[in-house]
Amino acid sequence: MGFTFENLITQFTTEHIVLLCISVSLAGCAVYFFNTQKIKRSLVLLFLTSLAIGYFVSSLDPFLTIWDEQYHALVAKNLSNSPLTPQLYAEPVLDYDFKNWTSNHIWLHKQPLFLWQMALSIKIFGANTFALRLPSMLMHAFAALMIYRIGRLTISRGVGFYAALFFAFSHYVLELASGRNTTDHNDLAFLFYITASFWAWFEYKNSNRTIFLVLIGIFSGCAILTKWLVGLLIYAIWFFTIGVDEKKKWIEVRSYIPLLKSISITALIAIPWQIYILNNFPVEAAYEFSFNTKHFFEAVENHGGDYGFHFRAMNAIYGEGTFVLLLYVSGIIALIVRAKEKQHRVAIISAIVIVYGFYSFAATKMVAFCVIVSPFAYLGFATLLDMFFAQIPMTKPNSKFDLSLRITIVFSLCIFMLNLKRLADHHTDWKPDFNGDRITELKQMKFIEQVKSTLNSEKFVVFNADVRPQGHIELMFFTNHIAYPGIPSEETLNTVLAKSYKIAIRDNGQLPDYIRSNGGIVKIETE
Repeated sequence: MGFTFENLITQFTTEHIVLLCISVSLAGCAVYFFNTQKIKRSLVLLFLTSLAIGYFVSSLDPFLTIWDEQYHALVAKNLSNSPLTPQLYAEPVLDYDFKNWTSNHIWLHKQPLFLWQMALSIKIFGANTFALRLPSMLMHAFAALMIYRIGRLTISRGVGFYAALFFAFSHYVLELASGRNTTDHNDLAFLFYITASFWAWFEYKNSNRTIFLVLIGIFSGCAILTKWLVGLLIYAIWFFTIGVDEKKKWIEVRSYIPLLKSISITALIAIPWQIYILNNFPVEAAYEFSFNTKHFFEAVENHGGDYGFHFRAMNAIYGEGTFVLLLYVSGIIALIVRAKEKQHRVAIISAIVIVYGFYSFAATKMVAFCVIVSPFAYLGFATLLDMFFAQIPMTKPNSKFDLSLRITIVFSLCIFMLNLKRLADHHTDWKPDFNGDRITELKQMKFIEQVKSTLNSEKFVVFNADVRPQGHIELMFFTNHIAYPGIPSEETLNTVLAKSYKIAIRDNGQLPDYIRSNGGIVKIETE
C-alpha cells in the first residue's frame, strides 16, 4: 500500500487528524504573522504550534511504550506519593536484586528531576499517559522559544523563528516526547535543560545581566539532575570562548569569576541530591555511581558501536539520505560563518565538537546522546532558508503572492520534518512490522481494564501480568496492584499468601493444576 493522503486519513483517527490540522494551521498563521512583522503574535502562535503538534504525537499511543517509558512512568507515579524516595516496586513482595533496575525497589538508575516533573503532573492529573507526557510537551514548546532567541541573538529574527519552527516539527524530538524513542522523557528533559543553559549563556553575553548568570547555573544544575555530568557542557563552551576577543583574558583570574559564580550555583542545585541518596540509600547509590562511570569505558547493556555511530545516527535524528545530511552540515557551516560575534562562532563549534567527540569515544552509544546539539543543526538549516528568502525579497510589503510562497515553502519543510509516514508506521496498525507489536500493546491495555473491573479497589498481587514483555510494569502504573511476570511456583504463592496478600492471575489457558485448583486465587481470563 502506497503512502498517500487518503491512506493517511484512514490510518489516523478523526481526533488525531483534527489535531494535526490545528497544528499546521497554527504554524501557517505563525509564519504569516512573522512575515508581516507581527512578531509577538507569531511567537505566541509558535508556542501554541509546538504544544499542539506535541500533543498530537504524544496522544497517538494510549499505552506506555517499551522499554524505558513504562519504568519512568511507574517510578514517577511512586514519587508522586513519596517525592524523596524513588521506587520501582513500592511494595516489593518478592525478593529482588537491587542492581536490576527493571525489578528492584529503590530506583536510582536515573537522576530524579525529569521524574519529579512527571510526578507532579501525575499528582495533578492522575496516572494516565497525558499526565505522564505533559511535561515533555511543555519543555518541547519552551525549548522552541529559547531556540528562537539564540537565533535572534546569533544572526537574525528570521533564523531564530524558522529554526524554532523546524525544532517544533522535529520527528525525532517529538518521538522522545511521546515516549517512543529511547530514552524518551529523560532525553527530552536533558535536551531542554542543555538548550536552556545555551540560551542563558547567549543572553548573558548579549546583556551582561546577572540574572542570566544565575540562570546558567540553575539550568546546568537541572541538566545534571536529569542526566548527570554532561550537564556541565555549557562551562566547557564558556571556557573556550573566554579569550576569543582578547587573548590576555585566558590568564586573567577575573575573567573566570562569572563562570565560577555560575558553576557554584550549579553545585548548589546538583550536589544536595547526591549527598541525600548516599546517606539514605548508600548501597544503591554507590552501585549506580559506579555503573554510570562504566558508560565511558564499557558498552553498557550492549549499547555499543564504532566511532562512526553518532554520525550515522544523524539519519535517525534529522532525516534519511545523504542530501538531507549535506543540507544540515552546510547549514551549520553557514550558521558559523554568518554569526555576528566571534564568541558565538566558537561556542557553536565547541558545543558540536565536544558532544560528538565525547560520545564517539565513549564505549556506550545510543542514538539520542547527541540530540542535545540539535538546536544548532536547526539553526543552521534555518540559516540556509533565510539566505534563500533573502534572494527572493518581497515585491512589495505584505504581497499575497510572496507571503503564500514563503508559507508554502516553510509548511512543506515542516511536514517533511514531521515525517507522517514514519508516524503512521510507528503509531498505527498500517505496518505491523514497524509498530512495535502494537496489537499486543493494546491487548495488554485490555487486560489492565479487565483487572480494574474484576478486582475493583482491593489490592492484589497479580501474576502472569505480562501480556506483552514487561507488561506487569504497565499494569502497576495504571492500577494500585502489585504485579509480576510469569506463572508463580507453589513456593512463591505460599510466600505471598504468608504476607496476607490476595492473589490474582491472568489465565491464558496454560495454568498448572496447583493454581487451577486453588479457589482463593482470582483467575482473569484473556483471549
